[in-house]
Amino acid sequence: MGKKNRTIKVIAYLSVVNSTEKNVEWKEDKQLRYIREYAKAHCIRIVKILRRNILGKNVRDAQFRKMIGAIECGMVDGIIVCKMALISDTVVDAYKKVGDVVQAGGHMITVDEGELNLPLKM
Repeated sequence: MGKKNRTIKVIAYLSVVNSTEKNVEWKEDKQLRYIREYAKAHCIRIVKILRRNILGKNVRDAQFRKMIGAIECGMVDGIIVCKMALISDTVVDAYKKVGDVVQAGGHMITVDEGELNLPLKM
């Protein structure tokens, strides 16, 4: 008897770098197709999609805090992105974001790296 997989509800966050107003939507749509393909194969259900567009890192961080709030409220189980480098400035920033998601009780999933977590006991 196999273990039944539980579907994880997530917010898909689309963020691209080096984009202009003309090509940002096309790049984000391409990224969304990539995320959806991964989600379909791994029992992940995308319940909301947030787009960064060409907005700065302050907006990105504010959107990330809103996603953390959605995890804390129980609206979603986690966040899915293509890769952490697209939503983090440094390695320290990436670890902080993963830690924030884990502390909120959620999953931080990247298509390129898989599920990220911090197996620390506090």
